[in-house]
Amino acid sequence: MVNFYKPKAVNKNLNQQLTVEINSLDMNGDGVARQGKKPIFVESALPGETVEIKVTEEKSKYLRAKTKKVLVVATNRVTPICKHFYQCGGCDLQHLDYEGQLAFKQQKISDLFHRNSNIEHLPWQPALHADIWHYRRKARIGVQYNKLNEATVGFRQKSSNVLTPIKRCPVLPETFADEFSDFVALINSFSSKQAISHIEVIKAEVSVVIFRQVRKLSNNDKQKLHNFNLHKPYQVALQQDDGLHFLEPQNDNYLSYKVSGCELQFTTTDFVQVNINLNAKMVNQAIQWLELDANDNVLDLFCGLGNFSLPIAKRVNAIVGVEGVQDMVDRAAMNAQSNQLSNCQFYQADLNAENNDWPWLNANNENIINKVVLDPARAGAYNAVKNIVELNVKTVLYVSCDAATMARDTKILLDNGFTLSKICLMDMFSQTRHVETMALFVRP
Repeated sequence: MVNFYKPKAVNKNLNQQLTVEINSLDMNGDGVARQGKKPIFVESALPGETVEIKVTEEKSKYLRAKTKKVLVVATNRVTPICKHFYQCGGCDLQHLDYEGQLAFKQQKISDLFHRNSNIEHLPWQPALHADIWHYRRKARIGVQYNKLNEATVGFRQKSSNVLTPIKRCPVLPETFADEFSDFVALINSFSSKQAISHIEVIKAEVSVVIFRQVRKLSNNDKQKLHNFNLHKPYQVALQQDDGLHFLEPQNDNYLSYKVSGCELQFTTTDFVQVNINLNAKMVNQAIQWLELDANDNVLDLFCGLGNFSLPIAKRVNAIVGVEGVQDMVDRAAMNAQSNQLSNCQFYQADLNAENNDWPWLNANNENIINKVVLDPARAGAYNAVKNIVELNVKTVLYVSCDAATMARDTKILLDNGFTLSKICLMDMFSQTRHVETMALFVRP
């Protein structure tokens, strides 16, 4: 067989500096310009701007670039509050005013619904938003070391595994926002080098900072941790291979938060919504949209530890919650008991499985389900929705953290007699490109 020589592709544009006009934002919040027919995705550029850029990546169908200088400034550009914004990969949109952020996210949802379910016009309701700063209940902070074993504490840089050394993070609660320098000083004071791999912060009724320990700490290092803990408005814990160890004795390892008249307990590894106040607004709006009354029997799929189930249970005849992880099912049942709610039943099931006959649905035949709540992970609820349309339910409330899979699942509901009655953007992750959505479907 003859092997023909193929010359290597030449990246003629790589590292080139260009001046371009930005026409739109892509799904990631990057500005979009064009060189001929080839799109250029430009970090930190906004529609209506003329910018000088440097090309950082060249592919056959597109280029990526960084903004070097803004020559014509968009009217909705603002100065980022965080001085680490242009290095840290945690936020995407601090350079865009908040009204512009909401407009971008709503348009993103519209585009995904048009692309994935061919819906042109959505019945938009006002966007749901809360605090746009100091909102993040839970975060994992990286720790890296140089050749001298000196620690860097922060978040990953954009498109990199290298950490940006953070001094202050304005999306973390005030309890943690300025703690980075103290974390660095503490870790660098240890005689046991590279003993901490990362830090997790969790805002709760009693807040906690968890240091992940991967090497043995000396007794002197442990004493430094105890001294550190004495002067902080949060509890300090060590995460070791055998579990979580609080420096101060605890009655148990549960944390808690309050929502819509209920107190929910959770562990440090449980999933909880990260925006404290937005979560409360989300649950209250779900209750309003569902128009709950004492005769309703509600099915809550992907129920987690009861974030929707328990507030709903206070207003209806009965609720059945289903979750894929048994630990979370146990937590939901425990939370129902601690809130003195006896009209709840919780079951473990793989809701993503095909041909699921849902035997738990008929466990209490006198309570016929008439309303459904869905709050799946990013993969969506394709098979669960296929099962829902077989039930004689009239109302489905769908909460989503991925508008593309939600749009895909919406088509199943629409094809089976449901109408999309309401939809709204929920700004769970302010200053970032991420979107959450709530939609209400009704069937005559």
